[in-house]
Parts: sequence; structure tokens; C-alpha cells
Amino acid sequence: MRRQELQLASIIVATFVASAALAQPEVIRCLPPEVPVTDLPEAVLAEYRSEIAAEFEAYFAAVSTHIACLDTERNRALSEAHRATEAYSTFLNTPPAQKDLP
Repeated sequence: MRRQELQLASIIVATFVASAALAQPEVIRCLPPEVPVTDLPEAVLAEYRSEIAAEFEAYFAAVSTHIACLDTERNRALSEAHRATEAYSTFLNTPPAQKDLP
């Protein structure tokens, strides 16, 4: 009997973990680009100047895309909040169910 209880408990835990994993928030939509490293010895900065400059150009292009993504995500979140507000308003205006009195 003890074995069956352990199996049942493990099934319940597995189900709980799986449902918690599914309930996680959506993945992050807008990942920021990494800022190029300039905390290097002066000789390294001088030797790799053109490569570091190219990294900064790529960063600035990527940060523009990142900001556009954040703007899109902001608009999506505001739209979602607006829909939630409308749903809540509808809910509040729904009359409560009449309960039978004894």
C-alpha cells in the first residue's frame, strides 16, 4: 500500500510541476543587445580600433531595433490592459445570480 501512495504522490507532484511550467509567463520578447566592451588595455583598444568601432555600429543598429520592439510590446500590453478593463467592466455590470431563499 505504501508503494501505491508514493506513486500517487509522485504523479500529483509531476502534474503540479507540469501545470506550473505551463503557467509561466511568456518568453521575454525584447532582449537588449550587449554593449561592446571598452574596458580593455589601451594597446588592445588601439590595435582593434576598427573591430570595436564595428561592434558599436552593430550595437547602435541593434539598440534601435530593441527600442522598436519595446514600443511594440508596450502597445501590446496597453491593448491587453484595455481589453481586461472592458472585460472587468462587463463583469461588474453583470447582475449577481438570484439565490433561492429557504
